[in-house]
Amino acid sequence: MIGRLCGVAVLVLMGGCASTPDPVARFDTRLAGYFGAQALPMANHAVSSRVGVGVVPSESSGAVAESNRLNMIATVRAALGAGTSTRSVRPIDDSYLKAGRGMDNLRQTGKLFGVDTLMLLSLDQRFRPEDSGGLVRIRTATGSRDVNLPSQTVLTYIDVVMIDLASGEAGYTRQVASELGVDARTWADPRLRRQAETDATASALEKLRLALATDFAPKKKK
Repeated sequence: MIGRLCGVAVLVLMGGCASTPDPVARFDTRLAGYFGAQALPMANHAVSSRVGVGVVPSESSGAVAESNRLNMIATVRAALGAGTSTRSVRPIDDSYLKAGRGMDNLRQTGKLFGVDTLMLLSLDQRFRPEDSGGLVRIRTATGSRDVNLPSQTVLTYIDVVMIDLASGEAGYTRQVASELGVDARTWADPRLRRQAETDATASALEKLRLALATDFAPKKKK
C-alpha cells in the first residue's frame, strides 16, 4: 500500500468556466440517488430544536457497514447537541430511507419520529486504477462537485444535507472527501483491500467530525 493519505479539495462547479477540463469519471452519491435527477434547492433555514439524522443505505452490509452508519450518526448528534440542552437529535433507522420514495416519505418519517428537520448522509468509495489521474465529477444531493483525483487512489466521499421538511429545501450541505493511495496489486488482494477501505473510511469520518464540529460550534456569548 502506498503511504499517502490526505484530504481532497472539493471544487464547486461554476457555469461557463472554459478552463474546467472534461471529467475522466463521474458518479452519483447515494444521497443524490435518493432524491433522483433533481438537486435539492438551497435556502436559509435555521436548525430546528427537533432533528432526525439518518444514513442512506449502501449496498454493503454486516458489522463494518453498521459501524460506519452508527459512527456517522453519533458524529452528527455530537455536533448538533454541543452547547445546547434544548435540541433533540434522534437517529432514523435506514429502513425508512429507501431510495426513490421522495419528499413525501421523508415528511411522513419526520412525523413518525417527531422531527422538523432531517440530516441525511451517505458514504461512497471509488477506486481509480488508471495510470493517470484527472477530474472526477460527483453529483451530490445539492449539485455537482469536482475532485482532482490522482491515479491508483481510493476516494471516500461523504455527502451531507440538512432538510427543512416543511419546505423541502436544504438549509445546510457539506461534502467531505479523503483519498488514499493504493496500488492495483494491493486492491486485488481481498485482505489488503479491506484494510485500505477501513483506513480510507476512518480518515473520511475524522474529517466529517472536524467539519461538523466547526460548522455547528456553539456561538460564544459576547
